[in-house]
Amino acid sequence: MSIGEKNGRQVTRSAVLSLSEDQGSTLTLETLSLRGWKSDLLAELNRSAVRKQLSIAMAGVACINLVTFMICQVIYVPDGRADFRHPLLWFVELVAILAFLRKSLGRGWIRSSTAINLVVKFWTTFLILSFNLVTLNSFTGFGLAWYKPVWATLSTFLFASLAWVFSPWFFVPAVQMWATGLLMVNFPHWAFLIYGVSWWLALMGIAIDLRRKEPVGR
Repeated sequence: MSIGEKNGRQVTRSAVLSLSEDQGSTLTLETLSLRGWKSDLLAELNRSAVRKQLSIAMAGVACINLVTFMICQVIYVPDGRADFRHPLLWFVELVAILAFLRKSLGRGWIRSSTAINLVVKFWTTFLILSFNLVTLNSFTGFGLAWYKPVWATLSTFLFASLAWVFSPWFFVPAVQMWATGLLMVNFPHWAFLIYGVSWWLALMGIAIDLRRKEPVGR
């Protein structure tokens, strides 16, 4: 790594960024400028082998998630008791999503670009915290299922984090998830459906945007 100063004002740095220990490719950042490394990150994503399939992958994940939460809504019983069918459904959903991503993006898709690897790390953290909320709520009793609107807060944080890293447009679904939390509080018996539909809208919006911005000639 080299650090140099030009005209006493601008500092540049050459660095190699690798977010996966076994990743075959690395991303070289030539500037400390926020806009600069964002551009490098997106440029590497556009060069990746899975770029053209990303819109299909996002649309598929959106539909799998929607179906899962529609089933959660159908089997929901507002009696305050724990329903172990819900975590079972969420586990099945996770397996289905991973299988679909493997099929649509190919083997090794997680390491196909630094940007995708970073998003997967955000997503993994989000899933861990989401499950942790359900576990904590189980100790206080599901008479008040407070984990559901807090899921929306976690979703807001996830999209806001993506906005800082990739594009300010991710603040749109971040605000959407904030509004989703308000709806879940006001209509608690429909929280699963509200949450599932909101995520479907967010992911489909991302899929459409990815499709619209696909690199020409790839």
